Amino acid sequence: MTGRRELLAGLAAGGISALLGAGISPALARPDGLRLGSSEEPASRRALWSVAGGPLLRGAVFAQRRVYPDLDGRDFLGSGPVGAPITDEALSGLREAGANLAVWSGPGPFSEAAPFAPDPAIVAEIETWLARCERQGLYTVLGFRTGPGRSAFAFHPEEVWYPRQLYDDSVWREARKQAAWVEMVDWAAERFGDAPALAGILAMVEPNDDWLGLPGRWDAMAERLAEGWRHPGVPLLLSPGGWADMAGADALRRRVGPDPVIVVHSYTPRDYTHQGQGDDVRWDGAELDLPRAAGDWACLEFGAVNAAPGQDDYLASRIAQFETAGASWAAFAWGNGWPAYEARENAMALRLSPPARTVLGEAFGANRVRP
Repeated sequence: MTGRRELLAGLAAGGISALLGAGISPALARPDGLRLGSSEEPASRRALWSVAGGPLLRGAVFAQRRVYPDLDGRDFLGSGPVGAPITDEALSGLREAGANLAVWSGPGPFSEAAPFAPDPAIVAEIETWLARCERQGLYTVLGFRTGPGRSAFAFHPEEVWYPRQLYDDSVWREARKQAAWVEMVDWAAERFGDAPALAGILAMVEPNDDWLGLPGRWDAMAERLAEGWRHPGVPLLLSPGGWADMAGADALRRRVGPDPVIVVHSYTPRDYTHQGQGDDVRWDGAELDLPRAAGDWACLEFGAVNAAPGQDDYLASRIAQFETAGASWAAFAWGNGWPAYEARENAMALRLSPPARTVLGEAFGANRVRP
């Protein structure tokens, strides 16, 4: 029986003709409608996300946050407004591996505190990022982790390595901050929407109001964004609550209508994907229960620590499921390439894992579109 790794290798070798030449039948090569890539240019940026014609986008994630010099020092995250810096070597390495998508998961362009106005330093960083991706031939998604009433430390609520005054999740309790977040996403589409590399704007990375006992806040914000979206050339990407839980995709689709792209994340089973060095937790082989009625959707975070036994098989299995569903995808995380940061924080830097690079490279070989 043909395995997932054989299918991915066939994709990299040139699609259906290469699979036939290797003696793999079309029925095996396309289980349940597996898409094998297309050389046709999409009719629009929104068409990049069609599960009927996809997947068209395959890549990896780069994560950044605002820099706090008193906390971070001069070198750990660099001296700019966001860090760790994404080096030219890391970005070009993703392109050379065959990816056509670089997801930027970072601070939104508005300040976290009042008056919730555009922050020129962050705006400049985003504009530079868009230009860099265009030069590399990479599409990019702008995913906003932080913004009015939400700091990067909201992703680390139970950790103690940062001063507690930096923690902020007040967006879920204050209507004015929710309104400012919606305004920020609209402003970003207007400001950055003409960038050739932009494949879409992810309005919030991993909304978590329900985890804080405040369900319904994000759904209302997402519905407001979808109903008021006035940027037909800029795809709006929306994630379910529960930290972008795949189980909430179908319900969010019913709430926001057919136009937004639903974006989910997947780290299951978490005791496998986030295990510590030496834990030796084995993946049980269970597949994902994918969205069934979510329309056009994508998985823009999934992965496992480099120390996980069988990381390559795990990644290949997840990718094969997304390919079968026609869903574009991005693995977490490629790795920023900043030496001071990666010397301490490298557990999920996939570019540093030869087995992961092999699997991703095989899958990236199916990419046919670029900005």
